[in-house]
Amino acid sequence: MRKTVAITLLALGFLCLILCAAFTVVQLTADETGWFEQEFTKLALAEDMGMTLGDLGASVRTLVNYLNGQTETIDVLVTVNGQQVRMFDLDIEIVHMREVKALWQWFVGARNVGMLLAAVLCLIGVVLDGKDALRNVCWGYFWALGAFLVLAAFAGTWAAINFDSFWTAFHKIVFPDSENWLLPMESRMIQMLPSELFRDLVMRMGGRMLLIFLALAAVAVLILVIQQRRQRAKEALNMPQDRPKTPAEELAAVQGPDMLAVHKRANMTVSERRKLLEEQERQRQALATPDEGDEADFRDAALDTPVESRKRIEFAPADEAAQAKSVEEDDDYDELL
Repeated sequence: MRKTVAITLLALGFLCLILCAAFTVVQLTADETGWFEQEFTKLALAEDMGMTLGDLGASVRTLVNYLNGQTETIDVLVTVNGQQVRMFDLDIEIVHMREVKALWQWFVGARNVGMLLAAVLCLIGVVLDGKDALRNVCWGYFWALGAFLVLAAFAGTWAAINFDSFWTAFHKIVFPDSENWLLPMESRMIQMLPSELFRDLVMRMGGRMLLIFLALAAVAVLILVIQQRRQRAKEALNMPQDRPKTPAEELAAVQGPDMLAVHKRANMTVSERRKLLEEQERQRQALATPDEGDEADFRDAALDTPVESRKRIEFAPADEAAQAKSVEEDDDYDELL
């Protein structure tokens, strides 16, 4: 029960952390003016709008700075068809960006609170089951990443099939009480930021998120593998020595050292090693399942030992001639004494 609660808290904490990291990726990607200029070039927006690529880049930087609170207005002067004008001259553009800025700043505050909440949840989860803290952290991240990938897969599939429908639904969710995001076609803001550009932007941000989160998942897998190997090594060291030996261990004890390994270190040739291996296999089979012939050979070999030979001589039966000769030798020895 304690482990389950700990992993659940860690999963919630990592899910908050993943969402916070996702918004940070959005911030960093939106600040890449060079990438926007590449998109402007690919979509030929500067020529269609009668503007220079530098003016379009400056307009994007103004919008991003406004969202981050670095400027108070979105006013920027550009040259359109040789005339200097205000880039965003429609009231609906100003109102819409005011709403976007409020939403953007709300996400910034939610990201900061979410990181604090993630730290608290993860800390409680680690303290709750400190014995397996590292393993629980990895599994908590896996659960959080799985939940995020399910949402990302759903949104990504929807955007890939019908991006306009996805983009419309997104604006209705984040701006439920406003339709100021429905800019007219004469708006330079909508001309500068068409749906094709936003589609590439979403795919770019999604790819970066997946790369980061999957890399962290690979690190978590590596940690679990290393921990499992260490646990196995520890169990092997703590294994009781008086446990029953397996048949293979008993056979190894009877055979003595592994002569094949010794000869390998002595640069034995392949053919010699093969012969030695065959001989060892034959001996192993003989020791494992001895037959009557092997038992007879063993008894004959035992009789050739010095002790058994003495027993055979001492207790061997003698005929009458041999006994008479032995008596005569004893009598001669007595006369000499």
